Amino acid sequence: MARVTRVIAPNPGPYTGPGTNTWIVDAGPVVAVVDPGPDDDRHLDALNRRLAGRTVGVVLVSHSHPDHLPLAERFAAPHRASVRRYPELGDGDIVRVGNTNITAVYTPGHSNDHLSFHIADARMLFTGDLILGQGSSMVTYPEGDVAAYLRSLDRVADLKPLILFPGHWDPVKDAMEKIDEYRRHRLEREAQILAEVRRGGGTADGLTRRVYGVLDEKLMVAAEMTLRAHLRKLVDDGSVHEEDEVYTAVGTVGR
Repeated sequence: MARVTRVIAPNPGPYTGPGTNTWIVDAGPVVAVVDPGPDDDRHLDALNRRLAGRTVGVVLVSHSHPDHLPLAERFAAPHRASVRRYPELGDGDIVRVGNTNITAVYTPGHSNDHLSFHIADARMLFTGDLILGQGSSMVTYPEGDVAAYLRSLDRVADLKPLILFPGHWDPVKDAMEKIDEYRRHRLEREAQILAEVRRGGGTADGLTRRVYGVLDEKLMVAAEMTLRAHLRKLVDDGSVHEEDEVYTAVGTVGR
């Protein structure tokens, strides 16, 4: 089984937990580096110290958010390593690194350019921000797509991984249970939002306060963007009607 270690970027926060995980996959004579992280000199130094004397075969990036991508080229260049990410790297593409095959799995939802990386023979999955080691992933309007996110969870469930290496927090050893937990959480949130719309509808701001209660201002902004992403799915599904930024349950308009 491939040996995996990590270096945590010094970017802790409410959305990044302890910091972004940069995963190092030992592939025999070379290593693969997954998610080099933010453009931070301290993180670059920590990665280079950890990899002293090792050959970097490839740098893989799960998605282009500023806590995952920016360091990629600056880190890769001195190692003469290629940077591979969507869309140049597509669904099902296999990257051969040393003695290991790593398969790209297109998993949009958190972002529209999101890839997970699967090592089939070890049943390992690097999930980026599709699934985190703790808490729930943000699927926020306008970039986030709840319907795509749910399909991506189904897609990775079909791979039946044993262990997940997420973009934030610790590895997840009960992989299938975690995937199911994430799917149930998303569907429960959708049901909660739909129930609130059916109780009287309203604007996204008003519905956010009714669904989430009192939150810190920054978290309230994130909550509203999450709720808007769910509302977009409910509108597309035909369960909710939107007119002039007011949301009502289908079948109740005009009552």
